[in-house]
Amino acid sequence: MSDAPDILQAKAIANPRLWRLGMLLDAGASTLDVVAVSTVADEPMLCRSIELQQGVEPLRALEEAVYDNPLLLADFDAVTLLVSTPQFSVLPAAVASEPESVDAAASLLWPRPEHKQALVATPVGGTGAAVLTTLPADVRAFIGRTFPEARVMHVLVPELSYFAAKRRAGNAPCVCAVASAGGVDLMAFGSEARLLGATSYRCTAADDMAYYAAALAQVCGIAGGTTQFCVAGTQAPRGALVEALRAFAPHVTEWTIPAGMPAEGATPDTPFPLIILPLCE
Repeated sequence: MSDAPDILQAKAIANPRLWRLGMLLDAGASTLDVVAVSTVADEPMLCRSIELQQGVEPLRALEEAVYDNPLLLADFDAVTLLVSTPQFSVLPAAVASEPESVDAAASLLWPRPEHKQALVATPVGGTGAAVLTTLPADVRAFIGRTFPEARVMHVLVPELSYFAAKRRAGNAPCVCAVASAGGVDLMAFGSEARLLGATSYRCTAADDMAYYAAALAQVCGIAGGTTQFCVAGTQAPRGALVEALRAFAPHVTEWTIPAGMPAEGATPDTPFPLIILPLCE
């Protein structure tokens, strides 16, 4: 996204109650990406990427980013915070619906956390799955105080929801990829549109992303000549991954903004999950 140091002033949006705010907190990239979308008017998205202060505790960095940009504290119609972190797991939705089961799963996945963590489990409609992730407990408490009605979830949740809705029974098996400058999120669907697996890797080389995509297809039992690869994400990493996949896969599709999708104002670097978020709410 744009690296212009523009402060998001409260007056940037005249009536925030008619807008929805989406934020993506990426611990690896040390940024807070922001997209505001009007719910009634044909107005362009408001997009910003806010650099988080380095060398301080995550809570302080987030607090300063929020308080330095007063618009984020406006009374929006809805607020969603997506979290990009490698600490997550895809679980059956039934497991994630019971707090005791969530606690038990977390103790097995992350038995000795460095700091006190808050657990966040979010079901993904239409998949029978949920995504469990963690946040530092003090960061989660700050979000709860500052954005009392905000939805908080792992970034995979809207991505899985979006691609699951696009799949149909009878489609060829498919691996969907969301590429960014810092890594790739991967989701595998079978021929009956069933979610088979999802994972995420921190990497920057397109060849590595392509290897992980092919490996997921292999692990999920859908590797073969008819397997499709659908690649979304920010423009440069997306294009590089498409090229890398086409070196060995015959069916590779590059995702572009569909006609009629309200995405005016988005830039080549606007995070894909924030663009599709309005479609998943």
